[in-house]
Amino acid sequence: MIKHKSAFLSGISIYICFCILIASNSLSRIFKVGSFALDILFSEILAFLIPTIFMILFIRGNNKIKIPVSTKQLKPKNIRFTIYLGVITCLISFLLNLFSLHIGNQDVSGVNPLGISARDIQSNFVLYLIGFVIIPAFMKEIYFRGVLFTVFSRYAGTKIAIILSALVFAMLDLSFYTFAGAFVLGLVLAWLTYIFKSIWYSVITYSVNNLCYLFMIWITDTYSAFGIWKYIIPVSLFILLLFTYMALVSTEKLLLSGRIPHFKAPTRPPKQAVCILTLNLGAIIFIISFLAKTVFKVI
Repeated sequence: MIKHKSAFLSGISIYICFCILIASNSLSRIFKVGSFALDILFSEILAFLIPTIFMILFIRGNNKIKIPVSTKQLKPKNIRFTIYLGVITCLISFLLNLFSLHIGNQDVSGVNPLGISARDIQSNFVLYLIGFVIIPAFMKEIYFRGVLFTVFSRYAGTKIAIILSALVFAMLDLSFYTFAGAFVLGLVLAWLTYIFKSIWYSVITYSVNNLCYLFMIWITDTYSAFGIWKYIIPVSLFILLLFTYMALVSTEKLLLSGRIPHFKAPTRPPKQAVCILTLNLGAIIFIISFLAKTVFKVI
């Protein structure tokens, strides 16, 4: 009998997710239906639905996974707050990704790692809205914040669970150049899930983030020949400051209303909890595979 079964299974599920994402290019070619947006949708559903089902099936008894899907707190003021955060995380991710590419002496086109063209977005906008914005956000949030964050919280408490779930989220982006932006987004999404006790707010924020990023890809690809890169950073910073101000006002209201709870303490010493979650066989295999893919380029 495995002593820390939930931690071990979470590591295995992350590795399963990693393997499916790595194989997604081949899978999309085999099952290609003629649209890049649908290819993305296909790989995203497989990559995050299978590990979710795996965790739900194998974790039973008192440790049973209960995905927080309550809609009680879906109020207009809270939804506005999550929309602000979606825009903020998109702009922060975009700017951090640009900075990472600059440090690595890479072309700015790296902010669009999938190589999505503006023409394809225009001609298949509804498909991109479903396949790139809405469904991937829903599938990822069920897995990362509904499953992994729940398991991590049981072992390590809220703070460490937020950091670890964001770290895994960023690692499964499978690129060092987008790692920082994805990590910031992961922190925000986990925090939202905790304070509202539901994944729906993180789904909204993630969907808005994806929609804004899709717009950034479209506008930079469409107007790159007109020198838009000269203006994109200052304009992004201005919009970021504006939405940050609005988000801070909303945060202040949440604090005054007592809506934001204190973080839960870990049930065991933090170092021990981190070791349990990161040094089990599944997690170790994932970490080695991640390094092999992103650092040594052997996968």
